[in-house]
Amino acid sequence: MKTIASENSKNNYFKKLPNIVLIPWHLDNKHIRPYPYMGKREIFCGPKLKNEDFKERKFIRTSGRYFDIDEVLSQLSEDDQKIDLVFSVLEVSSTCFPENLSKIKCPKIALVADTHHLMYPISPIISYIKRENIEHMLIVAQPAHLHFFYEAGITHTGLLPRSSLNFEKVDNKKSGVTYIGKKWSSSHPRRSRMLQFLEKNLPKYNIPYNYYNRLPKLEWLKVLKNSKITVISSLNGQFTPQIYSCLFAGTLCFVDELSSQSLLYKFFEPGKHLITWRNFKDLLKKIIYYHNHPNEAETIAKAGKLQAEENFATTENLALSISEFVFENKIDPRLLGINDERCNPERIESPEYFDIRVRLYENIQELHRIHESLKLISITEKSLKISADLADLPRIRITHAFRSIRAKNEADHFFKSVGVNHQIKTVMVNKIQKSYSFDIGVVETPSNQADWKTFLRILSKSLKSNSLLWVLGKLTSTEKKILKREGFKPYMISKNSILLNIKKISRKICFQFWKMGFYPFPYITLKPAMELVPNLNVFLRGWQASFPFLY
Repeated sequence: MKTIASENSKNNYFKKLPNIVLIPWHLDNKHIRPYPYMGKREIFCGPKLKNEDFKERKFIRTSGRYFDIDEVLSQLSEDDQKIDLVFSVLEVSSTCFPENLSKIKCPKIALVADTHHLMYPISPIISYIKRENIEHMLIVAQPAHLHFFYEAGITHTGLLPRSSLNFEKVDNKKSGVTYIGKKWSSSHPRRSRMLQFLEKNLPKYNIPYNYYNRLPKLEWLKVLKNSKITVISSLNGQFTPQIYSCLFAGTLCFVDELSSQSLLYKFFEPGKHLITWRNFKDLLKKIIYYHNHPNEAETIAKAGKLQAEENFATTENLALSISEFVFENKIDPRLLGINDERCNPERIESPEYFDIRVRLYENIQELHRIHESLKLISITEKSLKISADLADLPRIRITHAFRSIRAKNEADHFFKSVGVNHQIKTVMVNKIQKSYSFDIGVVETPSNQADWKTFLRILSKSLKSNSLLWVLGKLTSTEKKILKREGFKPYMISKNSILLNIKKISRKICFQFWKMGFYPFPYITLKPAMELVPNLNVFLRGWQASFPFLY
């Protein structure tokens, strides 16, 4: 009976899928998800595919990642052109971006990945979705970014949790702390620092440290379900998919503290379903406690597994979740982008200012990925949204300073209305207590020269000798001279091939030192990585301003 019921469930699932789904695909034929992936008949198109046609699937090779959809439509039969859904996975560095999708008269959905790192990870995706009029969007890693898409007019958005597998119960789990994955990675410096710290300190407390490099999937699943404690460090403050896998496996999951905008805490309560940690010392302290209190650890692990199983999809019903979101507007309301109180279409602003906000965020997010912690001070009265945007980066401490009580009170009201008041400290300018303590400053161009001199004098004293300053607005030559007197030099993203090659070499040298436990100066620079947009200016102060090639 169990087999018959299972088969009936599978048939019902298949019946609910769209008939024909077009899927732009950036990998080759060998790297396709098992059938059915998204529909009864699936048409994959992309530059690495080999032309093939089967009953369930058709593969069409395109001229590149960016191609006109006519390349595909011209190769489809009359029946195959009756497409029910276009399903695009979008990641700025690798996926396909077909153009003129309006020629296909059916719903379109974008599954957006990896907006939390890479170069220009958000702005090009927003532009593409708007240009191609894609009506539906799900994000898989960082729901804290959904408010940017919502404000850009892409309102039917939500988080698609990474699906996981059902794990059988294991009673005798392996003692100690387990980590599975690559140890050394220049793209994931915090994880590498975490593993280096645990490798050095866990033996002092007789706690086994079980490290596994990347494993084949079956071995990975076996190790995961047999581990008592697993540790996770998100790459850049995102709702990392490792969380789902660890919880489904029934291991006690330790994950770094994420922002409330990540949606993690809408489903899991720290201390009840998983354990969160602020820094490496906090992580070690909590590992020691739960290693010495195995009953408490087991209780939390079981509760986490149950909570994950009750709230999230497994791999078998992923396609149905997407189909229901598009055709029936069916989704767990906790996953909707509108849950972020920063989503408010009534707060109208110029496209130029929106572009400034997104590009500033992309650059500071990249600095957040590299640095363990940063302190930012903003002395702006018009640009409150920038602080609200940055509030979802959990390792940046934001202070927003004001010259008048009225401006401060209005800002407090605004920050509360968008749900970030607990993440931003507001102070009066004359109450900034510590001098030379901030890494990053944000300031607006002034209404008069006297204000500008005052702002810069305050900022100059507040920022560290080695610091980064963002200036919003158009600068005059006089204002630039005042900046220069305070030690701030304008910074431009270099396109010089020689300097770019030196930068690559510098990065490799730094990485080798890093493996030996040293942190040479290239990794503490505050240089932005992405080109600026009009009326967004950036200045450096300190030794880093004199070495344009350093990483």
